[in-house]
Amino acid sequence: MFQSLTFICQHLRLIDSGQHSNLSASIYLCLAELCATLKVYSVAELPSFMPHVLQTYESDGIFKNELLLTSVTACLSKLVRTLCNYLTPYLPSIIKRTCTLLTHPSSQNDTRLRTMWSHLALHVPHRLLFPILFDVIDKNEFQLNDLEPLMALLKQSLSIATLDELSNNYTLLKQLFLKLFTLRTLHTKKMAPSQMNIYEDHVFDCFAELVMRLSEETFRPLFYTIYEWAVYNEPPPEYILTFYRLTFILSKKLKGLFTLFAGHIIQHSANVLNQLNSSKTPDESSNEFKITFRKKYAEENQVELINGILSTISNLCLFDSVGFITDDRFQILLMPVVDQLNNFTSNENYSQWIQQYVSPCIVNLTAATKEEALWRQIHYQILLKTRSDISKVRLATLNVLQELSRKLGMNYQGLLPEAIPFMAELMEDANDEVEKTCHRVIVDMESTLGESLQDYFNN
Repeated sequence: MFQSLTFICQHLRLIDSGQHSNLSASIYLCLAELCATLKVYSVAELPSFMPHVLQTYESDGIFKNELLLTSVTACLSKLVRTLCNYLTPYLPSIIKRTCTLLTHPSSQNDTRLRTMWSHLALHVPHRLLFPILFDVIDKNEFQLNDLEPLMALLKQSLSIATLDELSNNYTLLKQLFLKLFTLRTLHTKKMAPSQMNIYEDHVFDCFAELVMRLSEETFRPLFYTIYEWAVYNEPPPEYILTFYRLTFILSKKLKGLFTLFAGHIIQHSANVLNQLNSSKTPDESSNEFKITFRKKYAEENQVELINGILSTISNLCLFDSVGFITDDRFQILLMPVVDQLNNFTSNENYSQWIQQYVSPCIVNLTAATKEEALWRQIHYQILLKTRSDISKVRLATLNVLQELSRKLGMNYQGLLPEAIPFMAELMEDANDEVEKTCHRVIVDMESTLGESLQDYFNN
């Protein structure tokens, strides 16, 4: 059998796979079966046939020949399963080429390619795979479209890694993800933030898999390192944006556990909210640092950054079961969060933005504390927004009050007397939509509290 392998290898180099594709396809399948049978005894012949196999795999003509693509993929897939420890010189080429094929319109849905991709994640040892992926990413030997398959490969590999394997590769993985976190900065000139979010989400999803496998003692210094990378030494503003989009993902994945690590971001997030609030003067915002995005996508980036912060705070409050939102943290966040009602008022998507990001954050922040004095404080600050000169702000504030009363339920009854004078003003608002919305909110509050509010207005 070994002689058969030697014979095929000697004659393979004489065959042009482009002109004799059917013959080449059969030979590749034979090679795979022989190697699978001979196992380690076939290693000596790898240098004889692997260059030819890879040359065919990397040729442009393979897109037009389904039989050849199928046979080469099957051959490489079997080799990965049986001889992965001996394929180190060839794995970078296999991985980069498979990425290209997986993102090519003619082969991106090929189940055989995805099966081989899975075999790479499951069978290639982490001591080999992680350094290869690091080199590919560190040297920028990939396109943005390659991120989805690359991160899927890394994620699946991380999911089966042992704690010892993660520990041994901890430094490498940290450097790998820090490199990936800079992608937004590298592409900020030519790509809209919303489009960059799609690629960045693939990285975050993979990083979350790593985090879920780490212990608290291991993750804490890693998270602090990322925070320092994003905040200190005047980094590009895109670093801060990436960081707070990441904290949102982590707060969603880790839920209440994330409160163990997030204490030090509260003050910084409040400062960012103040600085990026268009309704505040420079004296009212933080002077500790300056966030200045490139002019082309400045407002979009600011919105994305604020969304990341608000979503993170909202989740921290929502999943807080250990008293994370202390009185001090509540005071730090109160005005920066409530003042977002005055932010981006000229944006055409203002109302949708308030409903999706600002309102949930205000409501969850309020519900995170059980002290009525703090409820009264934030409730009064919300009520003051109903006297804004901008009708859409008054309208948005009414919707926030409605959501707050629903969240607090019967507990809102203690806050109701303070709200009545403000509601009475809005019932006679010059803007018809504000007036109608006020009546609707009052009806909703009556349903929540189980009583009519007319007596309050009559008094």
